[in-house]
Formats: sequence, structure tokens, C-alpha cells
Amino acid sequence: MKTSCVRYCKLKLALVCLTVVSLSVMAGWGAHDLFHRYYDRSANRKIILKGFRFTSPLLDVELPEGMKDRYAPIPFKKKIEEYIQAQVKAGTVRNVSVYYRDLGDGSWFGINETREFNAASMMKVSVMVAWLKRAEKNPQLLGQKFVYDGKINYASMQSIKPLKTIVAGKPYTVDELLHYMLNYSDNNATYLLFNDLQPDELNSVLDGMDISNHMYDGGNYLTVHGYSGFFRILYNASFLNHEMSEKALQLLSLQDFPQGIVAGVPKGTVVAAKFGEYELGSQNVDGQLHEFGIIYHPKGAYILGIMTEGRDAARQAEVIRTVSSIIYAEVDAVTSR
Repeated sequence: MKTSCVRYCKLKLALVCLTVVSLSVMAGWGAHDLFHRYYDRSANRKIILKGFRFTSPLLDVELPEGMKDRYAPIPFKKKIEEYIQAQVKAGTVRNVSVYYRDLGDGSWFGINETREFNAASMMKVSVMVAWLKRAEKNPQLLGQKFVYDGKINYASMQSIKPLKTIVAGKPYTVDELLHYMLNYSDNNATYLLFNDLQPDELNSVLDGMDISNHMYDGGNYLTVHGYSGFFRILYNASFLNHEMSEKALQLLSLQDFPQGIVAGVPKGTVVAAKFGEYELGSQNVDGQLHEFGIIYHPKGAYILGIMTEGRDAARQAEVIRTVSSIIYAEVDAVTSR
């Protein structure tokens, strides 16, 4: 009872912060501090169900960091490290973290993976998952309607303005609000969806998807590895059922952020992703720009997460798309052999 009360109070405090600061630092649902599974398993076990477009239900696969099948090192990690070091030295960015995971064999690597960043709008993924979890039991809930009263325009507080936002006084279904929240990162749509959820629902998402986050100054801080659970578990359809996992990644594949990961891969490549920004354009602190997603390479999907900190949003976006481009080319070269 005491733990639930603490989590609930933090939720309410975070919700109050939304009305004062920005919804991008929303979601203070619990100071989760789950233990990261960084342990080594001797066997590489894989059981996969096929027949889905965006997901690949997986029972179990785990390798040590930086290793592929038979413990061969991932060949292009060093190239990414050298590129990041050069950008930091040149002053293009202050900090960069990268997470890569091959969704075929489970191999992965992290660069600067222990540094925590403000996840900001990337936490909208948890709001989506909570609603889709509800819809597993009652799909009709996706047709439930909400009306935005327009009293506070949360979208006006975003540095990267949504291309489209919901209109005050007009009713929107949950399905439509999910579309605005994920495709355009509309904070007004997010507020309506978030405000109807219970603390336990959001805590259940963070626990069930192995998300390790810390509350600080009203925001959710975590590492690239700590955030990766959202996309690993959506792809493996091990928290939401197959239908809702497919729906989630299909929504994420329509994200409108052409400056990032999608700009680094060939046109037409499917990318299911979510970006986040915090304090971009501020004169007093470093701004943060991140993106995390699944790239559906023709010969095998992979996860790529990039978190950046600096004083120039355009240069930070350039780093994101360059890392994306390098990794796509390397994956392409490896799978073409």
C-alpha cells in the first residue's frame, strides 16, 4: 500500500508539472530501478513465430555485449565509436550514446551506454502500450472519444512543433489520438490519453517491458540500454499480444521525423521509431535530441537507439542520421557476403 501511494503521488506531481512546464517531461510514474540483464548465457537459444509484418515473437535469445553468433565481435562498433569521438572532439555534440541490436541473432553493442538522458517524448511509447493493453481485453475502447478543451496548448511548448495537432472542441477516438501522439508527437493528444490512465497501468508497462528509469527534476532519465526494452519486447510480442504489438509498431512506422534515422537509410525502408527532444534551443543548458527505433532491413531487422546532447539541434540530428547511415551500410555489407 505504501509503495503504491508513493508511485501515485509521483504520478500526480508529474502531471502537475505538465501544466507548468511541458508534457515532454511527463510521466513520473514511479522511480523504477530495475536490474539490467547484463549477464552472460552460455547458450544462444532462439524460438521464433513467423507470419507477422512488424513483429517476430521470440521466446529467448541473449549474447554477451558486442558479440555475434559463436562469439565473433560485431565488426562495425569501432567505426561508430571513432565517428562519435570525432564529433565530440569537434564540438558538434557534447555527448552521444548508441544502442544497436541485431533482432535476428540477438547480438548487440552499446556506446556510452551508462549515461542517462531525459527520454522526453520517447516516453509516449509507454502511454500507447498502456492503451493497447487495455484494448486487448476490450478492443472497443479504441473507439472511445475524448475532447480537448484547448485551455492549455501543450504543443506550443515543444521545440520541434508537431506538423498536425488536435483541435479544441472536436471529439477524437483513442485510435485517432494515438495517431496524433505517435505520428506527430502531439502533446495535446498525449495529455488526453495520459490523463485517463491509472498509475498501476503505467507502472505495469514499465515493469513488464523491462524499462529502467529514474525521476529527476520532473523528467524520466534513462540510458539507451534502459530504454531498449520498449522495442525489443514490442518486436518479440511478449508483453502485448501479436495483434496489438503489430498495431503499435505500425503506428510507430508512420512517425513524422524525416531529419533522423529514416534519413540515413534507403528511401522506402520501413522504420518504426520515436524521437524525443528536451530543452532544444536553450541558451543556458545543453539540449537533448534522441531517436529509437527498428529498421526493417530487407535481410534482417535491427534496433538502433541514439541519444545526443549539445547546443545545436541541426547538428545533433545530423549525428543521428549519420550513425543510422553508417550502420545500415555496414549491416548491408555483412548480410550481402
